Amino acid sequence: MAPKKKGSPKADAKAPATKEIDEDWLGDASDGEENLGFSASDDDDVDGEGGESSTGEESGSDAGSDGEIGEGAIMPVDDDGEATGPRAGSKLLAKLASGEQPADLSTIKQRIQDAAEKLSDWRKATKELGEKRSRTEVMAGLVSDCSTYYGYAEELAEYFLNMFNPEQAIQFFEANEKARPLTIRTNSLKARRQTLIQTLQARKVQAEPVGSWSKVGLKVFEAAVPVGATPEYLGGQYMIQSASSFVPVMALAPQQDETILDMAAAPGGKTTYIGQLMKNTGTLYANDMKKERCKAVVANVHRMGLTNVIALCMDGRKLGGMLPRMDRVLLDAPCSGSGIIARDPAVKIKRGSKDFEEISRVQKELLATAIDLVDADSKTGGYIVYSTCSVAVEENEAVVQYALNARNVKLVSFSSAVNFGVEGMTKYRDRRFHPSMNLCRRYYPHVHNMDGFFVAKFKKLSNKIPERGRRQRGTDDIQVWGEEHWTPEMMETVVDFQPKVPAMDKAALKKASKGLNKIERKKLKRAAQLASRAAATTSVGAAAVEAQAAEGQTPAAAGAQAAIAKGPALTSSVPSSSSSPAKKEKRGAEPEEEPQPPTSKGVKRKGAASAGNKAKKAAAAAASATQQTEEKEEAAPPAAAAAAAAAAKTAKAATTKKAKAAKTASTTPPNTAPSDDKAGPARKKKKKTIE
Repeated sequence: MAPKKKGSPKADAKAPATKEIDEDWLGDASDGEENLGFSASDDDDVDGEGGESSTGEESGSDAGSDGEIGEGAIMPVDDDGEATGPRAGSKLLAKLASGEQPADLSTIKQRIQDAAEKLSDWRKATKELGEKRSRTEVMAGLVSDCSTYYGYAEELAEYFLNMFNPEQAIQFFEANEKARPLTIRTNSLKARRQTLIQTLQARKVQAEPVGSWSKVGLKVFEAAVPVGATPEYLGGQYMIQSASSFVPVMALAPQQDETILDMAAAPGGKTTYIGQLMKNTGTLYANDMKKERCKAVVANVHRMGLTNVIALCMDGRKLGGMLPRMDRVLLDAPCSGSGIIARDPAVKIKRGSKDFEEISRVQKELLATAIDLVDADSKTGGYIVYSTCSVAVEENEAVVQYALNARNVKLVSFSSAVNFGVEGMTKYRDRRFHPSMNLCRRYYPHVHNMDGFFVAKFKKLSNKIPERGRRQRGTDDIQVWGEEHWTPEMMETVVDFQPKVPAMDKAALKKASKGLNKIERKKLKRAAQLASRAAATTSVGAAAVEAQAAEGQTPAAAGAQAAIAKGPALTSSVPSSSSSPAKKEKRGAEPEEEPQPPTSKGVKRKGAASAGNKAKKAAAAAASATQQTEEKEEAAPPAAAAAAAAAAKTAKAATTKKAKAAKTASTTPPNTAPSDDKAGPARKKKKKTIE
């Protein structure tokens, strides 16, 4: 008798995972659980979550491969397809086929552990362990060894080693070699969970709750009969479904009497769970593109006793004008399946970063359509849940970021429904995502003992579609010059790139900023930036730059000088704290109190000296600005010369005005105390008036 294929759903249904299978590595996940806030006493909440088997009418996985995409696009692998062994297509088999003697597996395993330890503490590896190779060389060796030992394509192995740290990546590889525990979902429309446990025990099926986070989930340890062929299963009392696929429906939180759409419904696990939570009220649309998979949806809907479901067979991207506005939409998008490698080992050699990018294009279209179908003015809803059975950033955070930019939506938390999971990534290598991405949740095999999954929940803010998508801050200045620009014409011609705006001359700006307040300094700096930018980008400015380069002057210095010439004009527009003569005359009409005697005798001389110094400085600045303007007029082009002349004229007028004000202030005597002989009669007169 031929051995059963690993990952086959029918094999899993007939021979569910035993305690021996899920106990040999669960202890290694304790570190990851501590990061999620789980204590040692909460292990039972996580241990039993696991994979799904498909039997009877179900065709394909309900944990991520439910959705369909257009023709010609890369499709996720169906569980009912031919399953290859975990080492299919690996480098190890290639060496055996070529006659080359491969290295001992225990030796490769030891090299993997040593390399991971060195990369986790590189300073220790170089100083104490005497590692002479570079970090890049050690990483390349680790990628090659992981590809050989675990049977991954080198590209995919390198992707996971870059995504996780080396130790976590090895735990991820090891977890994908273990079968997930079999889980089932109780149909609350027909049975209670405790009653179902007792009924299954009578049939020698050992089951217990998956944890406190789910009220309907059960994990099966051992069974003497096929779990997918019991009278209870055929009667619709439970559904064979992976624990990770509970999470998107719990995050959606469907309510009674709502209108809800499941865009990629086959084989019907999530659809029947939504209908169960709606208590058979409202309207539930279940769509799938393939007619063959729609048969499984219809069969499971009838078996579970739902009467509020309308089955559709259409491309999800074309549902926009065909359905009414929805209160909620669930999109369990088609994906690469990089999170369910334990059930589909073919992903190890079939997928790569290019596949992730290509599949994400269809996912973005489906998500945009799902958002457009939701009514933002719904009294009870207005929510969209996006999920995949992939751990690739391109299919998860990148798609969510696209939706945030292209539609009026925001991410919301669903921790009230599901209170565990790893936060979504706000940055990954050279990518930067919205800060609210931490509201998404990731689920890993090596942390949660369940299929790799990603879940995000949106709240729609407006039914209007933005004409132009919002840009993410910090990426506006990025220019991509890819192979699509390598045309024959471009290769034969000299390409002129846009000149980079040079930095400002800080010394000149600092000199010009002396004596100015904070607002004036900011205006001066901004003027210098604009001047230097114009000098580097405009055609007239480019000619001026060439002339200045011949003289050994940088565009930044020219911009700073132009800003310095405008400096007095900028300062003149800011109101001065000192009172003007007109205001003083107006104040003179009102009665004022007599001034208090000063504490120093040199106030008058000090005030006059400072006013005189200001007048001298203003005159010197005006002369310097005029001289610089005359020098620029000789070398600059006509347009630049006219601009410089206008700036100099404005600066000269402002400087003259400031000099007159300083001169007036210097001739006006400051408030000083009157002498005794002059103050006497005034005091006597005031005394008589009072009497």
